[in-house]
Amino acid sequence: MKIFNEYILAEPWWLLLLLTIPCLMFLGYRQGTRGWILYPTLRVLGTLGWKSKDKPFRFAPLILPLMLVPAIVGLARPQEAKSRTSRTASGIDILIALDVSYSMSTADFFESGELMRRPERRIEAAKKIINEFIKRRPDDRIGIVSFAARPYTVAPITLDHQILEHTLRDLALVNSRTESGTAIGSAIIAAGDRLERLKRDEEDSGTKTTSKVIVLVTDGASNSGQLSPIEAAKIVADLKIKIYPVAIGTPQGRLRGTATGQEFDVETLKQISEITEGDFYRALDYTGLRKAFDGIDELEKTEVKRNTWIIRKELYPWFVGPSALLILGFIAYTAFNPPPMP
Repeated sequence: MKIFNEYILAEPWWLLLLLTIPCLMFLGYRQGTRGWILYPTLRVLGTLGWKSKDKPFRFAPLILPLMLVPAIVGLARPQEAKSRTSRTASGIDILIALDVSYSMSTADFFESGELMRRPERRIEAAKKIINEFIKRRPDDRIGIVSFAARPYTVAPITLDHQILEHTLRDLALVNSRTESGTAIGSAIIAAGDRLERLKRDEEDSGTKTTSKVIVLVTDGASNSGQLSPIEAAKIVADLKIKIYPVAIGTPQGRLRGTATGQEFDVETLKQISEITEGDFYRALDYTGLRKAFDGIDELEKTEVKRNTWIIRKELYPWFVGPSALLILGFIAYTAFNPPPMP
């Protein structure tokens, strides 16, 4: 039997004894002998019946049964029950490689049902959906690599996702005049290298994750870097790392017929996913972008095990003890203050 949130009665059927309390009171108030109460002295034998001189004891039939109430509750074994849960997660290491080239400044992303509003830039849409994705995976270590003509580690792989949130918020596009280009192959190698380093650290510490994943978000074709995307994909595939390419932007990188960026290299991105046993996603709007990350979220499941146990603390001494003290106190009082003789 549960009372409140943290308290239970282990043997609640003892509470049925509370039904005897009114019966005892009724019998105690009946005229005639009160031998059921107490016999502190033999002088009480001369007080059979109800006498006017023993008014101080007229409430004894009420007091004594009430003193038994805490003891009866104690027999029901009240307990304080607190639950404890241990949680172990076999997480996934995820490295998000985000394109920050100038073409990601193209404003062609609308939220569903908000076509009358001003469109958002691709980079802002990507940040928003990536942040939602990170929040759904609290048990995974996640890092971020940004890239344009060369890759940069902007957030190390970590379980502290608040760092990732702040990093994403402050992440800016590169200046097209100083660093133009999209080095997808270099970004893949940089992300794979960081995941491989983490793997070596795990082997040294004895820990292990279920899988390692690169989420590649880009709106253009690779036109920079010393290593081609296919060659880079083959290298990370040998390291058992999956790549999920997400092509972001309107078809052919154009907005309303006006060239705004490089065209997608869809075939190359598909080959990257096939080589590494990942999946390719095309995100032409917010809905497509969310579906892409929902698909990745569904494919890469984190195994979480929970063990729950209950700690119970017996509280019956707090009920039986006071009841016994009250009864003993009443006996002592009546023994030293017997009712007057007739």
